[in-house]
Amino acid sequence: MSIGIVGTGISGLHLALRLRQSGIDATLYTAQDPDGIRSGPPSNFVTRFHSTREREKALGLTEWASGAYDNAWMHLSVEGPGGPSFRAELPHPASSVDFRMYLAALLEEYRRRGGDTVLRKVTDRAGLARLAERHDLVVVAAGRGGLGDTFPRDPARSPYERAPRHLAGGLFHGVRPPDPPGMTMHMLPGAGEIHAPTYHSFAGQVTAVLVEAVPGGPLSAVTDHDDQDDPGRFTKELLHLIAAHAPTLHARIDEREFALTRRVDMLRGAVLPMVRHGWARLADDRYALAIGDAWITNDPLTAQGANLGSRLAFQLADALREHDGPYDETFCRTVSDRLWATARPVVDWTNQFIGPPPPRMGTLLTAAAADQRVADAFVARLDDPPAMWRAVGTERGTEEFIAQARSTRSAV
Repeated sequence: MSIGIVGTGISGLHLALRLRQSGIDATLYTAQDPDGIRSGPPSNFVTRFHSTREREKALGLTEWASGAYDNAWMHLSVEGPGGPSFRAELPHPASSVDFRMYLAALLEEYRRRGGDTVLRKVTDRAGLARLAERHDLVVVAAGRGGLGDTFPRDPARSPYERAPRHLAGGLFHGVRPPDPPGMTMHMLPGAGEIHAPTYHSFAGQVTAVLVEAVPGGPLSAVTDHDDQDDPGRFTKELLHLIAAHAPTLHARIDEREFALTRRVDMLRGAVLPMVRHGWARLADDRYALAIGDAWITNDPLTAQGANLGSRLAFQLADALREHDGPYDETFCRTVSDRLWATARPVVDWTNQFIGPPPPRMGTLLTAAAADQRVADAFVARLDDPPAMWRAVGTERGTEEFIAQARSTRSAV
């Protein structure tokens, strides 16, 4: 068996490392070497939950296991008069590490373990077809560029045709961690969200500030202007926006120290949530299977994209280890359906959160602010998407979730 993997995000790297553990021949095609990954701008601000960290442990990855990178608490506030707010401790700490550092280290580790890597930018279907001549199956884990065109949009699973949020953010000095330290989300109904997790990057412990703006709303003042060439202006505009719309975050900022960690540490863009078809025929008897961003693009609002990518990579590795071939349409369809059963709660949950919130969401957040048991149960489900979707997907599910949480004993 020979597997070609295109892309060195978390899906591609976790898949390659897992296959290496199983003794399966895999070649990893990367558009950048580790130094190139480290030196570029951030494309996301990822938090890895406990389940992902357990998969890292299973892979023998220990570099990011230190508690120095932990985010143990989640703080959520709905900004505005009378808006509910609460905080809760995760059952197990999450980890927030600059993904440029993380992915580069994993690529180096794969090479150290004898994994085959090729520095090659694969940009289109023709390039995939050439790889298919060398491998029994090509797995595409890179969603940017033209590779997404190989896997057309699945309209039945993709309710958005335009990006519902525009993004802008960066890594900053001058922000005091919340008490207790952890992640914060400031929700502005109808306008968007501001995330501010404590983050470990090249400058040590900093704060990642990410604005998710509803297009045309008051937060779009920082997302609709390209300030890459003027980071000072971006910082001033962001500070003004935070002061106006997220006073609890502004209270933690030292305006004299508030500054980007480096000029390159800025993020700007838009995410169109989308599910594509999970496989494609490249030649008469050669197929490509999509995972990661090549298959599902999630808005970062629920912090699930990378965690889902890792989970699906492990599932695919199991399927490849158990299957003797051929890697044909039946195999691709069966595996894709199996992976969708895992992915669907994440997609449904995220799509609901970025749309107009149903009344039950206000009920749930108000209940969490009034009862720590509800807040604890809600935050615990950040690492359990099926349980979270059962809790928020229907009015009855929300009612049952709140009632069950209130029936539990408070921790002593």
